[in-house]
Order: sequence, then C-alpha cells, then structure tokens
Amino acid sequence: MTALEHGVDRWPTFELSPVEYEQAVAGLVQSAGHEIADWQVQHLDPVEGLDGTYIIDVTARFRLMGADFLMLFECKRHASPVKREHVQVLKDKLQSTGAQKGVVVAASGFQRGALEYARRHGIACVRLVDGAWVYETRDIFTASPQATGGYVAYARQITDHGYRNTLLTDQQQYARELLFEVRGEEPTSQG
Repeated sequence: MTALEHGVDRWPTFELSPVEYEQAVAGLVQSAGHEIADWQVQHLDPVEGLDGTYIIDVTARFRLMGADFLMLFECKRHASPVKREHVQVLKDKLQSTGAQKGVVVAASGFQRGALEYARRHGIACVRLVDGAWVYETRDIFTASPQATGGYVAYARQITDHGYRNTLLTDQQQYARELLFEVRGEEPTSQG
C-alpha cells in the first residue's frame, strides 16, 4: 500500500498563488482538447446560470456532433483536503448553468465524503502536484525531491475496493475518459 492509501499525504502545499494555480489547471485542460472542434479554455469565465452569473475558475467549451458543450473546473488550492460541500457547490453550479461536466482540481487531495459524492454525481476529482513528487520512496532516510515547477495531474477516485489514482498528464486517453465519462461509469485505466 502507498502512503496515500493510509491517509498520509507526502505532497507539499504549492508555492503557487491561487491565480497561478488556476492558470496551471487551464494549461492542462487546454492540452486535452486537440481533437474536438472549437475547443476554448477560459480562466475566470463568467457563466450565466438560472440564478445569476458565476465566475468559474476555468471553463472548457467545445462543439461535438454539432452540439455545444460546457465543462466547469473549480480549482481548490487549499491547505487541507477538499470537503464534500465544495463538490456540492460545483454540482449546484452545473445544474444552474446547464454545463455537461464538472471537475474539481485540488492541491491537497480530497476527503472520502467528497470522493463518494463526486462519484455518485459524475464529477471528476483531479489532484495537481509538482512533478518532483510523482514518485514516493519507502526509504525514510532518502532526501525529499526538490520542487521542479512542472506540474502533474492525477485523477483521484473512490471505487468499491478503495482508491484509484490515474495519471492524466501526457495521457490523453485517460484524460478523455475522465472528462467525458458517463455518470456512474468508471474509467478503464488503472493507477
């Protein structure tokens, strides 16, 4: 078992500002949409909902089979794991705006309740970490890797058998499965 499966978080909090964190997420989303028509990624995009205008951290808009689609990304650069209530707020925004997909991107991971709620409502949970922290070691005497400033994204999912991490960075197939999965289905990739 990895340290994450035991609830220990070895990845440090980012040195990025909240705006830099959101821009890093926008960059990752931008790289995932190369085969879809009119793929447009916006940072701090005002989106009209039934109950007012929301300023969404990152949006992705695209056309597929002649229809317009909207994805909402909420970025949480918190010192502690994302709670269920943050995922619930995104679900409410999805319903109000009519967006087709929601993604929560977190620097410090997710609480179990957030992952369970996200799974039931088809919301993706992604963790953005510094590339230096991709590999963990079991040797407690090994020096910790130094931050690189290069970022890597993982999908964090709860399954019937525990947790699954799926690398998304430079893995377009897995990123597509995460972003375009049908509610209730799990991506076929293993992490």
